[in-house]
Amino acid sequence: IVDTSVTHRQIIEIAEKVAPKELETIELFDIFRGEGIGEGKKSLAYSFSYRSLERTLTDDEANGFHKLVSDALVEGVNAKIRDH
Repeated sequence: IVDTSVTHRQIIEIAEKVAPKELETIELFDIFRGEGIGEGKKSLAYSFSYRSLERTLTDDEANGFHKLVSDALVEGVNAKIRDH
């Protein structure tokens, strides 16, 4: 959840700046504004795909990559991260 002034481009730029080389794709799949989100806010739902060309990533590795991106979004645009 972010302020309505935050753009998709800002989210992508922040994610790409901190993401490891294993980040393969970022897809915005839903935008919601309305009851339950808060005045002046919107919910942006993204799918992040991580993949290594050398080996299978562990859950811990993928979760660690996702935490790097999530933490950067909290810091960069004051995002509130909701899992699932």
